[in-house]
Amino acid sequence: MTTKLTIMVQISNHEWTREALHCACLLARNTSARIVLVQMIPVQHASWLGTGWGYLNLTDQDQADFADCKAMLEDYGVEFTSLVFQYVTPTEAIAQATEHVNANAVFAKIPKSVIPLLTAFQRWSLNRRFISQNRQWIQYPAYDPAASAVVIETALEINGLATHHIR
Repeated sequence: MTTKLTIMVQISNHEWTREALHCACLLARNTSARIVLVQMIPVQHASWLGTGWGYLNLTDQDQADFADCKAMLEDYGVEFTSLVFQYVTPTEAIAQATEHVNANAVFAKIPKSVIPLLTAFQRWSLNRRFISQNRQWIQYPAYDPAASAVVIETALEINGLATHHIR
């Protein structure tokens, strides 16, 4: 029995998230993978994790962005689920959410720290962790509609040749 591939997409800033969702949807279509959309919510205190108090930082704008992302996934027609994930530290939260959903590919963005060296270390540490778990981390998605059209046209040509050859 083969397991379905899982692509996790973390909601971040609007532009980055849209790019990530476009790329994830194209990847999901080409690999028959499912997408897990993750809304990260920071909590003020670790004891609030998993409680109603942990949702205090979930704003109306966060909820609207979450709904917009779900609508985009529905428009693409890909299989997806959504998850709200409370956290204390963002880098550890990305790693834990990835493990929780058992993602093969991860679209996630580490927030910049006021200490640039800390951000670089967090990236290195998370990348090392993902490599050891055999996961692909996509930090900088780049969606190009023209390139996706070429891929789709090429796939149709290959399918057409295969169908023509079989007949």
